[in-house]
Amino acid sequence: MPVNPSSSVEFKSWEQLLKWLPGATETQLMTVLVWAQEQEAPTGEAARLAQVRKEAFEQLLNRCGKRLRQYLARRLHCRDDHLIDDVLQQVFLKLYLRAEQFDPHRSFWGWLYRIARNEYVDALRRRKLTESSTGPLIGPEGEPENWLQAVSREPRPDEILLEQERQQALENAIASLPARQRAIVQWKREGMSGKDIANRLGVSQAYVSQSYHEASYLLREMLEP
Repeated sequence: MPVNPSSSVEFKSWEQLLKWLPGATETQLMTVLVWAQEQEAPTGEAARLAQVRKEAFEQLLNRCGKRLRQYLARRLHCRDDHLIDDVLQQVFLKLYLRAEQFDPHRSFWGWLYRIARNEYVDALRRRKLTESSTGPLIGPEGEPENWLQAVSREPRPDEILLEQERQQALENAIASLPARQRAIVQWKREGMSGKDIANRLGVSQAYVSQSYHEASYLLREMLEP
């Protein structure tokens, strides 16, 4: 069957498309990724479509990781490898979830660098808040990851009894998560980087970031109805 991700990118079969992906440009990979995310798979072709989506995304991860790391270290002067890992996770997550926002008529790298810079600035802001705050970082409308960091902090002496109850409720909620998601949350709380977690589980950093984000949201929903 013909496979047509766009008017300028057409193939006679899934196999032909998959063989072409490693040589595609970043803009072409984004085109295929958006198409694969929005396309409704024909009967019996869902696995093939998922394979194309995964391969296009993995190609982008492989090409972008080193270059983004250099951009953060050299252009934005970030010297914290763990912070760079966390920023890259968020960049890759947004690349995947917001692929349709990319304009193929503009620079791919300009678009990606803007995302990276914004994520780095946000990460510095969150770190500053964490270091200066003595109470919960955010209200219910804030980022769920920040909320999870806040409720996991060490209590002040006058909070110990109340905090013991809160921490027990948090531990019970974490225990109710699926095994892999539970492990990601626990390792994150122990300070393990997204890159190390991804390597341990044999998954992408984007997967770790997305799973942690979803877990944080679920936990906040359970504990703050």
